[in-house]
Formats: sequence, C-alpha cells, structure tokens
Amino acid sequence: MLKKILLVICISMFSIIGIEAQNGTIKGSILDATSNEKIPFATLVLKSNKITKGLSSDFDGNFLFEKIPVGNYQLEITYIGFTDKIIENIHVSKSNSTINLDNIKLTVSTEALKEVQITGVNKTQTTKIDRKTYIASDFATAKGGTASDVLNKLPSVNVASDGKVSVRGTEDFMVYLNGKPTNIEPSVLLAQIASNNIDKVDIISVPTARYDAQGKGGIVNITTKKNIAQGLSVSVNGILGGDPWNDYTDSYSNHNLKDDRYGGGFNISFGTEKATLYGGFNYNKKNINGQRSGEARVLTSTNPDEYFHMNAYDGARPEWFENYSANAGIDFNLSDSKKLSLSYFYGNRNEGRAAYYVYNTFFGATDQSGKHTERFMYNPNIDNRDGKYNTFNVDYISKLENNASFKMAAAYEISKLSRELNNKNFFYTSKEDVDNDIASNFSNAYQANNYSLSDNTPLKGLRFALDYEKEFNNGDSFGTGLQIQYTNIDGDFNFDNDLVSKNLDNSIDLTRTVFAAYVDYSGTTGDLSYIVGLRAEYQDQTMDIAETDYVPIFGSDLQSNYAQDDFDLFPSTHLSYKLNDNNKVTLAGSRRINRASVTKLAPFLYRRHFEVYVVGDPELEAEYLNNIELSFNKSVGKHTFNLTGFYRGTDNTVFRVNTVTTQLENAPLYSILGEDVLIRSYTNAGNSTSLGAEFDANIMVGNFVKFFVGASLYNYQIDGEVFGYNVDQNSTNWSVKSNVVFNLSDEFKFNYDYSRKSNTVTSQGQNDAFSVSNIALNYQPKNAKEWNFSLRGLDIFAQNDQGLDTNAYNAADDQIFYQETLYERMGPVFEFGVTYSFNSKGKKKTKKSFQGDKHFK
Repeated sequence: MLKKILLVICISMFSIIGIEAQNGTIKGSILDATSNEKIPFATLVLKSNKITKGLSSDFDGNFLFEKIPVGNYQLEITYIGFTDKIIENIHVSKSNSTINLDNIKLTVSTEALKEVQITGVNKTQTTKIDRKTYIASDFATAKGGTASDVLNKLPSVNVASDGKVSVRGTEDFMVYLNGKPTNIEPSVLLAQIASNNIDKVDIISVPTARYDAQGKGGIVNITTKKNIAQGLSVSVNGILGGDPWNDYTDSYSNHNLKDDRYGGGFNISFGTEKATLYGGFNYNKKNINGQRSGEARVLTSTNPDEYFHMNAYDGARPEWFENYSANAGIDFNLSDSKKLSLSYFYGNRNEGRAAYYVYNTFFGATDQSGKHTERFMYNPNIDNRDGKYNTFNVDYISKLENNASFKMAAAYEISKLSRELNNKNFFYTSKEDVDNDIASNFSNAYQANNYSLSDNTPLKGLRFALDYEKEFNNGDSFGTGLQIQYTNIDGDFNFDNDLVSKNLDNSIDLTRTVFAAYVDYSGTTGDLSYIVGLRAEYQDQTMDIAETDYVPIFGSDLQSNYAQDDFDLFPSTHLSYKLNDNNKVTLAGSRRINRASVTKLAPFLYRRHFEVYVVGDPELEAEYLNNIELSFNKSVGKHTFNLTGFYRGTDNTVFRVNTVTTQLENAPLYSILGEDVLIRSYTNAGNSTSLGAEFDANIMVGNFVKFFVGASLYNYQIDGEVFGYNVDQNSTNWSVKSNVVFNLSDEFKFNYDYSRKSNTVTSQGQNDAFSVSNIALNYQPKNAKEWNFSLRGLDIFAQNDQGLDTNAYNAADDQIFYQETLYERMGPVFEFGVTYSFNSKGKKKTKKSFQGDKHFK
C-alpha cells in the first residue's frame, strides 16, 4: 500500500502543467491594516493617460482588472472610514503582462465622527470558501481563560463541564495550532492555550484534501497573536476571580470547597529585519464547586422482574483545572524568499474531580415498590489526571521561481500522561448511621471495600510534511504533498482493589502510522471559484496486550495482538459562485475518517464510581463520514448574513453504550465481579446522520454596536443494534449563541453573550437542554493605552445545570438499566483581569508573504 502512496506523490510532483499567461491583468486583495481582515466592496480606480477603469473588491476583498493594454498605470483605492491609498508606476508590458499586487492594506482614518473614532471593518465572523473565521477579541467574557472558553462562544461548538469540546455534536475533531496539526488530545491542547494569546479561530467543517482526513467534526485552527514589530515587545496579564458566596464545607469529606480562579502570564518578543525571537509563559487555575444527584437501576441476575436501585442524594462534586505552559521560538528571514522557524512548547496539566456521594441501595420493582434488602453507602471517589507535554517544531518555507513555493514541516512530541482513580465504599444500615460516623472518619462501617487504579501512558509522536505549490499566471494554483504521522503509546495499568479477586494489572503498546499524500487544484473561472482535491491515506496500526487472561468483557479472552491495515481515498470539492457584488453561494463536500483513540480501545476496567465500570473495545474499527455543505452569503451594507445547510452521514458509527453484567454473552463478567453493575463501553453499532442548517449574522449598528448571532437547527438520527436490541432514535436539536459588543466610548466597551442548547438524543437516552449568560466590561485608558482592565461576570443567572438520562433494553425488549443524573455548578462567578503591553519601537517590520500562508489567512 505504501507503494501506492509513493506512486501518487511521484505522479503529482511531475504533473505540473504550464499555463500561458493572459495579457494585461492586475490583481490583488484589500485588507484592513489593523485586523488583517479582507475588505469587501472597496472602490478601485485604475488610470493611465489613455484609459480609466473602475471596479469594487469582491466579497472576499479580492479584485481583478482584465484586458489591460500595455502601459503605465496608477491605482487609487478608497473605502469609507479609511485613508485613501494610491499606488503609482504599475507597468504592464508584453513580458510582464500579469501584475500581482498581493495584499494592499488600508489604514483607519484619524478623522473623528461625533468624537468617536471610526473602527475598521472587523466583523466577528467572516466566511471563506472552506471555513468560517472568528475574531477572538470580540468575545471579552473568555479573556483570562483558555482556548476552550473562546470556542464555547462559537456556534455549533460546545464545551462540556469536564472540558470536553464537541463540534456539531462530536468530540472527534482535529486541532491545528497556527496551521500545524498536533498529536495532543484536542480538549487537552485547548486547555493549554491562554485565550489572551488567541488572534482568531477557524472552523473548517469540510476540510480540503491537504488537511488530515481524521475527525468527524473537521478541523479547528487556532491562530495565536504574533508581534511583528521591531525592537522589544512585552505583554503581561493577570486574573483573579471566584464566587466566595458559594464557598462551603462538605460535611462528609470535611473539605472546604471554594470556587476560585487565578492566573497570569507574559509574552515577550524581540524583532529585527532578519529575525524575531519570542517566548511566553501562562498559568491558569480554576476550581469549580458543584453537586450531583441521580437515580440508577439495573435488572438483577436472580429475578427478571426486579431491579437493583442506586439512588444518590445530593452530593458534593468539586472539579479542578490547573494548567501552565511555556513556549519559545525564533523566526529567521534567511532572505526575501526563505524563512526558517524553530519553536518549542511545554505544557503541564492537572485536572480532575472528586465526588462525595451517599447512596440508598435496595432491591425492588421499576417503581421502587416492594423494597427490600435496603442499605446505605458512602462513596468518596477521586479522579485525578496529569499530563506533561513537550513539542518541538521546525518549519522551512522557500519561494521558488515562477510563483512556486516549497514547505517542509517537522514536529516531535513526547508526553507523559498519567491518571489516578480511587473509589471507596462504606456500607451502613441507615442514613443516620452514615451521618453519625463522619466524626470517626467512617471507621464503623459494617463493610468497606476499595477500588483504585493508576495508569502511566507516555506518548511519542512524530509528524513530517513536504508541500509544494505552484501559482499560475492566471491566479490558479496547484498543490501536492506528502505527510507522515507516527504515534506510539506504551503504558501500564495498575489496579489495587478488593472488589475483584482477579488480577487486573495489564499493559498496552499501541503504534499507529499514517502515510498520506494529496493533490489539489484551486482556481477561478469567471464568477466561480473552486478547490478540488484527492487525498490518499494508508494506516498501519498494531496494539499489543501484555496479559490475555483478563476479565472477559464480551464473552471471550483478549488477544495478544490487534492489527489494522487500511488504504483509503478521500476526495474533496469546494465551489463558490458570486451571484453579484453582495451575494455568493458555496458548495462543499468531502469524505473523512475517524479512528478510535486509545481510551476507546484499551480493554481495561475503570471503576468511575459506585454505579459503573468503563472499558474499551480493542476491536473497534474506524468510522467513515460523508460531509456536504451548501452556503448562501449575503452582504447588506456593513452587515453580513450566512445560511448554511449541512449533511453528515456516518457509517460504522462508534456509540458509547451501556449494559449490565448479567446481560453480556453467557454473563461471564457477573461471575467474576459478583455484583449487578453498569458496564460502559464503545462499539461499532450502525449508522448516524445529521441534517440541518446554521445561520450566522453580523450586524453593525452605526459605529457603536456590533452584534453577532449564530443558530443551528438539525435532525440527528441513530440507526443501529446495541447488544441485540435495535436502536432507532432521532431528535430535532437546536442551539443559539449570540454576542453583542457596545462601544460605550473611546475607553469603555461592554460585552454580553448568551448560549442555549436544546435536548439531544444519544444512542441510549438523551442529554437535557442547557443555557448560560455572561457579561464583561472593558476599560482602556485613553491616555495610557498600554493598560487594559476588564471585569467579567460568568453564568450571571446561575443556570449552569446539566441533566442526562440513559437507558437500555435487551433483545426481549426488557429494560435492563436506567440512569438519571443532574449536575449543578455554582454561579455566578466574577473575574477581574489586567493586561499591560508595550513596544519599545513603533516601526513595523515588512511581513514576508509566502504562497502557503494564504491557507490560514
């Protein structure tokens, strides 16, 4: 299979066909010098002593003058609120018939309008042929947090209470940092990036062929701020917050639970014309107070009409998140056509949660009648995760002759990942006995047992990429490349328990190598722009299990080796048609793959808490997806509107499923565990589809108010078989996210954002609706603009409650378990942040433009 990929590369590298230049064309793009955003509908006038031609930049800020006679020209660009710009001595000749002026930047006019400075065109969200881009600075309530906090403000993106990020309902997506992929788990990486350092976020739901095919949710690209000024630049920030009115002491654990948060960091850079040296450090700590309550029942092994009930009283569930990171790098401008970058990133993460629950357990009917064998149990359990991440990057870009470019990128990552989970159970005959034993540290329980585990799973990763791109005289471009991704996780899982007599210690060695090659072609024909591409990927994956004599989860012993060997093709097409100066239509489609993570593959028992074990399935196969989007973009003056219809069909869908020990094949697990308990795992169980639409609007009310709203409405359908029971569920899901910025004066800005998410079905139940509101007041002194102060209120209406319920049936249509859970988190929370920044010189360097950069502008 590898030979096939190499053959694709050889063919693509030598298949560049020259295209004859068209005489007399002048092209370029108009940008806001402050925000680097494209300016649509700017007025351009091209003059010579013989002719005068005029036009406007298109929806994406691009322009093209065609059929221009040989001669010398002057180009004048104007746009309201910006200083006019004139470019002299544009010479068109037979030998130089195509003039590319690249990016032309306009500066904001200094004239005042009603004593309020006019701001540049800097919409919260802009749409391009293959992505939607969001300006991070508009989401002031995310300042002082992490990249996850910024993403949580975006339409179709959701961040769960445990930090897990999902895009259009799936946690399986790729994160790129400054246009480069990483092996770090998305939710972990996003928690390492300080929100203050983010410039913009790209949501690429239908990626082109040059990007990884991995991930149902596509790609999220985070672009961080980078100072290009000469001299010394420093930025320092700090944050302090919490909600002391919700602090309390948990009576069972005797822990003083505080919802507080603090952090800070700095970024420093020193630049010259030849090189820029930069580095930074950020620290963020957040404690969250919360409670959890719920009910669960599982069908017993002794009576088909009786259930074992586990009802949890309201119990404390504090969470903690502590992250610090450091980065350093240097960019060398070797020449006008060559650039070399070296960088290093270090991240350290500690996060987890504790749960101090009291359960009332008994046997009885579904409605809890006929209760017998009742007892009470105190279950303190702590889940703690640690991670240390080291990533080294080398990037080299070279402009070649004839508008071509070559890029080489390499990244090496070594990470140390570990987890400790401790469960203890103390049994009593009454709730009063539980309460009375607090002072004795639960030493008088008539029965006590322990289940704890730890794992140590270091990760090694290597990525290497070669990219070649050729831009032709007519503006079209051809790209091809080779990419290699290597990942290895070799770790140990250790268990210390008196619940299970069998030795559960084990280890895993997972190696996954993906070889990829791509070709793509982008161009414009009249009012039609397009990108077409094909990607080939070959995966070689092996997973070795040390001990095969293990708990038989699905009725058979483990194998010593699991191997997968696949070759796949992934086509992609993007079409954009400009109906007129104010309207355009975009159609995009691609095929993608989603390979299972080690968490879903490792077949080892985790006792999350009293109610459930969690275990992976080493035989999980990849999911395959087909994505289609149709978008309509309309501009009305300064306002823009976007309507996107989308379809995502997933074959061989991996579901998170639940069953009970007595319902597995031949019930081998019950005989070992000796209890009725939930078993949660993952399986390829059928197909799923999402069909719906998203609507985004940028509305500018004068120069004082900027309003953004994003909404989605889609139907989610699940069709499959779970443990012999046919699952056919669907729900109509919707979400609304809005963000409004009020420019109260030159010094004060007020920001309000609101998010609402509807109920949604899962393979065995549903997640309940959720909403939250946040505010921020920002102050930047007029005479001391290097200072910035902000006050933020998070969850100001204390609505941060999330509920879910799960149930399952066997082939005979008997309900084998039911679980209902409510998570409550304390609010509101207030934060105060300060930022100070300065640059020793005001002169800006001339930023070198490279062909490959356009994909992340």
